Amino acid sequence: IMILNLGCFPLLLMLLGLWSTVCPLCALPERLTKAHWFEIQHIQPGLLQCNRAMDGVNNYTQHCKPENTFLHDSFQNVAVACNMPHIICKNGQNNCHQSAKPVNMTKCKLTAGKYPHCRYSDTEEYRFFVVACDPPQKSDPPYQLVPVHLDKLI
Repeated sequence: IMILNLGCFPLLLMLLGLWSTVCPLCALPERLTKAHWFEIQHIQPGLLQCNRAMDGVNNYTQHCKPENTFLHDSFQNVAVACNMPHIICKNGQNNCHQSAKPVNMTKCKLTAGKYPHCRYSDTEEYRFFVVACDPPQKSDPPYQLVPVHLDKLI
């Protein structure tokens, strides 16, 4: 009979399991760069009803995301904001940038349901946006900086 000394390993596994239940939407889905995940979550060039548009986001996380905003513009046009002057993000970092002009957007808010039957309300707005930008990863578009997080709307 072999006896294994697992030490703190069971505790670590338990803590990791608890973290995934506390913050399932914080994790970056496997095989996606931050910029690609940003594009999936926030870029929707055409108008699309939230119930359908959110399927593309929720299928990655296997959860109903409580709120989300889709910018009705191309990734390329949104990435132009990364060339604007740096401003402080809500988390205190200095890698945010405000768009030069407002864009049409749809805000989706979860109203009912459990995954995969998530139901959302839609609110159309025309506002400036602030994005956090980072240098691109290998499979990202070849821009100097790419959007990786929608920080706020103005």
